[in-house]
Amino acid sequence: MKINILQKIEYITSIVLMIILISNGMIVYASQKTDLQKNQSSIDKQIEETNSEIAGVKSQMSDALNQISKYNSQIGTYESEIGELESQISTLQKQITEKETNIQEQEQKYEEQQELLNKRLVAMYESGTTSYLDMLLSSDGLADFISKYYLIEQLAEYDTELLESIEATKVQIENEKNTLETSKTQIQTSKTQAEAKRNSLSVLVNEKNSLVGNLSEEEKALQSQLEEFEQDKKEIQRQLAAIAAQEEAARKAAEAKKNNSKGNSQATTPSEPSKAGFISPLSGRTRNDITTGYYGYSGHTGIDFARNSKGPVDGAPVLAAKGGKVITSTALKRADGSYKSYGEYIVISHGDGTMTLYAHMKKRNVGPGAQVSQGQVIGHVGSTGNSTGPHLHFEVWLNGKRVNPTQYIP
Repeated sequence: MKINILQKIEYITSIVLMIILISNGMIVYASQKTDLQKNQSSIDKQIEETNSEIAGVKSQMSDALNQISKYNSQIGTYESEIGELESQISTLQKQITEKETNIQEQEQKYEEQQELLNKRLVAMYESGTTSYLDMLLSSDGLADFISKYYLIEQLAEYDTELLESIEATKVQIENEKNTLETSKTQIQTSKTQAEAKRNSLSVLVNEKNSLVGNLSEEEKALQSQLEEFEQDKKEIQRQLAAIAAQEEAARKAAEAKKNNSKGNSQATTPSEPSKAGFISPLSGRTRNDITTGYYGYSGHTGIDFARNSKGPVDGAPVLAAKGGKVITSTALKRADGSYKSYGEYIVISHGDGTMTLYAHMKKRNVGPGAQVSQGQVIGHVGSTGNSTGPHLHFEVWLNGKRVNPTQYIP
């Protein structure tokens, strides 16, 4: 009987232990499942919060593609810098030509003035020892005295002006020659810098092409999208730089006209547009809500507002960060009608040297030429073009060049 009782106790104990183990296992499993669900939710949230425009394939990009993207960004920078240097060289060459022409004119003027002075000296020599005092004393009456006095005064004044003019022309020629030499030195420096950057650009292009040659077919297709996007951005940059130059020329002309009407021939130099006075392009979002920053990754030329702790942004109204004129309102599409690059985007010129760009929208509410006020709804957030999910890509341009938008966001 005792054996049977012990056996029963052991049997019951083993069952209880099994129940405890199974219960613990279920608790552990449930805990692990909850943790996994939380992790998955966190990952999904992170994916949503990093929605961006890196060819719409950010999560699919291999190390090689990421490196190629960096090369493209560096190549674009070098090309831009080379373009600026070539523009400087062209301007300097024009200035040198103008200065050389001006120097020739001034030297001719100097020779003419010197010839006049020589004639005056010869005339004075030929007059012998006759002095201005002798001329006055030989006057026939008061009227003749006054007439000769006036003539002498005019001659003396002319001689003084001639000498001063000769000296001023000589100084101007020297200054022009010094400036000319400085310009020639600058042009040589610019040419040297441009050549160095061309060499660096050539190295980058060769390294990039080497990587491209080893890509898979799928990666090459993605690379094609990256190249397409870079080309579109370059074209947009060219267009906006040209518009900025036109606006600056118009502003200077208006300023000169205003100053001339006031009798002031000197135009004033405007100060840099204030970073104040802008609002966020998304209501309720501040610089703290930026999900991808300026150059947060290679080639990212603006800032992004995507889903964050404040919720999703899909369909949210896009606001004009400042009042101005819409200079671009269009959709970038391929021949087959599919969106590419910035997709549906808008550019607003604010008339003070700044422009703002709003990209990847699902809808645009304003067209080119429209005057918009600050805070006006110009479109709605979407995911058109090279975008991994709903977000607003926002850029700020100053005098035709991109700048960090974060400093303009309150």
